[in-house]
Amino acid sequence: MENTFSKILLAVDETEASNTALVQACNYAAIFKSELTVLLVSKGTSSAFDDAKKRIKDFTSSSGIVVELAERKGKFYDEVSKFEKKGDFSLIVLGSRDKKGFKLFWSSSDVFKVIDTSTCPVLSVKANSPDFRMAHIVLPLADSNKTRQKVPYCVEIAEHFGSTIHILGISNGTGAETENKVKSYIRQTENYLAERNLNYVIETSFGNKVSDGIMNYAKKVNAGLVVIMTDTESEGLFMDSYSQKLVYKSATPILSIHSRDTRVAGQAGY
Repeated sequence: MENTFSKILLAVDETEASNTALVQACNYAAIFKSELTVLLVSKGTSSAFDDAKKRIKDFTSSSGIVVELAERKGKFYDEVSKFEKKGDFSLIVLGSRDKKGFKLFWSSSDVFKVIDTSTCPVLSVKANSPDFRMAHIVLPLADSNKTRQKVPYCVEIAEHFGSTIHILGISNGTGAETENKVKSYIRQTENYLAERNLNYVIETSFGNKVSDGIMNYAKKVNAGLVVIMTDTESEGLFMDSYSQKLVYKSATPILSIHSRDTRVAGQAGY
């Protein structure tokens, strides 16, 4: 995968989470030597981001990162979506609001709308995300053919940051067919990582809530990232619950990848 994350879009609104997202975006830009564009979206006056612009310029200049600033007024999702599609970005970074309680009203969320319609991976970051650290990345593998398509992205990131990849074979099912399928994907992924001399560990979890299992494991190993597919990874589970609950409740940053991403097309078998 050449030129991974060569153009990064940081979309900023007026939430506290945007400050944490700025740190994440700058770290990725520095490691991948990316072009960084910051899009400031406000419903208010043109002066709403005066402090934010100064903070962004101060932070990026101290990090040696060249940044381009753009401003739009309107609805966050609408403006980010239009800007992303015109700019041919390879990564979007968003600050995700902390959600108290979990209810399936995701269609009203700007963050999930961006994730759902983007043409590139989206990194969502909470205001309460831990300080930036990438020593450990969690790679969940479930019982769908698409689950492996995210592996090349995970490998790219691990190679750049020197991370250990935690392969987490996971499903809410407990049947022999499900477990054998997940363990087969684990073996294939293990070989793929070993060929690239990457550090990895393997863990499995069956018969438990997938989203809770991933969040708890990520916290346990102090992960700096969880990599997921936005498409159904565990049949009847992922689309409306698993991915969305992780985005809204996980303190660990979540990288969401679409199977329609042309850079991962055909990667299911590596």
